[in-house]
Parts: sequence; structure tokens; C-alpha cells
Amino acid sequence: MNHHTLLRGILYPAVILITASLLILSCAAHRHAAAPPVRVEKLTDLPGINVTGTDNAALYRVVAQWLGTPHRMGRSICGVGTDCSGFVTAVYREVYGKALERSSSDILARNCRRIARRHLREGDLVFFHNGARRAKRRRISHVGIYLKDGLFAHTSTSRGVVISSLDEAYYSRHWVAGGTVQ
Repeated sequence: MNHHTLLRGILYPAVILITASLLILSCAAHRHAAAPPVRVEKLTDLPGINVTGTDNAALYRVVAQWLGTPHRMGRSICGVGTDCSGFVTAVYREVYGKALERSSSDILARNCRRIARRHLREGDLVFFHNGARRAKRRRISHVGIYLKDGLFAHTSTSRGVVISSLDEAYYSRHWVAGGTVQ
């Protein structure tokens, strides 16, 4: 085997692999760079949220990046569109490295241990029904991520990704359960 054949057999595939890797990484960096960086402080501007050193900064940073993303059923693209379960699964994947089911009801049934509202901690999930009753059970139709002090992040059909209070009349009336992801 001559020197040029050896180089073609080893060097060319390595150069192609490195080039492809750089292209993929630069595309990923470009895609994330398109959205302006959002600092955790953006959340502290909202009434009732005071992010401290004991809070999960990664959770607040990721939630802040999603704020204002419009509601789009069946989507989960930051800044483009998402539904409630898409938002929750994307945040959980990024912040905690956990894969969750794709629907609100499946997340509670397969990924969580139910907890009472008074036991909610940062990062727990909150589940709601849409008002319809089926076989004396409330069908879960909405999920959000609990932050602190009664506040949670979720996707509103009219306002996109927002932060709301569990004390708001609608969410109090439609509460089903909290869930700790296992």
C-alpha cells in the first residue's frame, strides 16, 4: 500500500467527519443565536417572582427563553410555537435531561407521582381539566411547570407561553393535581 492510498483511507474520512461535525455544530449554534439571549432577570421583572441563589437558575433561564412563544397545537419550537405539553417536554428535556410523554394526561399517568397543591416544589408539574366531565373523572387537558410562590409557566392558547398564578379563578376551578416527575 503506497503512501497516497493510506492517506486517502484514513485522512479523507477524518476530514469529512470533522467538516460535517463543524457544519452541524455551526447550524445548531446559528439556530440558537437567532433568538436574543434572555437573562434570568427577565423573570424577576414579573410581579411575584424573585429568583434567588437557591432557585434552579437553569429552569428560570429556559422558561425565560420560551416566554411569548405563541401557541401552536402539536408543535414544540422555542420562539415559533408550542402547545402546553410540548413546552413542558422541551423544558424538562433541556433542564433535567428527562424524556416525558407527549400528552398532558400521559405525562401525569406515566411520568409523575401525584402530589397535593400544598406539596408543590419548583419544577413539579401542575395539571388541569377543561371543564368537561367524563365518567365522574376530570379529563386532564393542560399542564404547566410550577415555579414558586403559586406561580407556574405554561402555554396559554391566547397569549402563548406565560406565567400565571394557581390562585387565578380559572386555574383554581380547573385544578386536577400536582405531579413530581419520577
